[in-house]
Amino acid sequence: MIHYIVGPQKFHEVTTANLERMMRRFNELQYWVATELCLCPELARRAQLLRKFIKLAAHLKEQKNLNSFFAVMFGVSNTAVSRLAKTWERLPHKIRKLHAALERMLDPSWNHRVYRLAVAKLSPPIIPFVPLLLKDMTFIHEGNRTLAENLINFEKMHMMAKTVRVLQRCRGQAHAPLSPLRNRSPHRPEDARAVRISTCSEQSLSVRSPVSTWAYLQHLKAIDSQKELLRLSRDLEP
Repeated sequence: MIHYIVGPQKFHEVTTANLERMMRRFNELQYWVATELCLCPELARRAQLLRKFIKLAAHLKEQKNLNSFFAVMFGVSNTAVSRLAKTWERLPHKIRKLHAALERMLDPSWNHRVYRLAVAKLSPPIIPFVPLLLKDMTFIHEGNRTLAENLINFEKMHMMAKTVRVLQRCRGQAHAPLSPLRNRSPHRPEDARAVRISTCSEQSLSVRSPVSTWAYLQHLKAIDSQKELLRLSRDLEP
């Protein structure tokens, strides 16, 4: 993460490919959520899908996968989705109440105070909200000189180290077991059909095996144009 913030011009021999991939996946996931909702033409099924995404976010929070939790919640909170009033009205009161509770974690006021306090109370292992960690490190790096009067600014180094230690605390000593899906091939020819099935399709609930689910996740179809998402949203609910 330090190499990612400082820049490749300083560390030519270091790669940050995995971190960059994680950031791309974060963006892809939030746009995928909005895409699936905006491509679901039936009101009842769209409301059911929205309910599933909210419950998914709750499950991710419970599992302490806060990075994916934020991605799903950002997708649900996308303007193209939040404007679908008829869809939201179809949600049970219990689910709307759950969404309101989860949304409080997204509050950016006081430098994401709600999120930071919540993370401080969790026991590791935790997958933290990575974009916020990168934001913290960028602020420290760009807001403080590395050298002061030709001397190393150790105060800056301590601040950077403190942020890195957040990651170390999140990791803890526990290691989650590998998913059994990782032992399966995601590129089987028979899974090609599953890749094209929309999440809101009835078929998606009945025909997907673990292998086809893995293949689907490797080929998420996400519209990353906000303008296009809003157009689709207006077509669904003018």
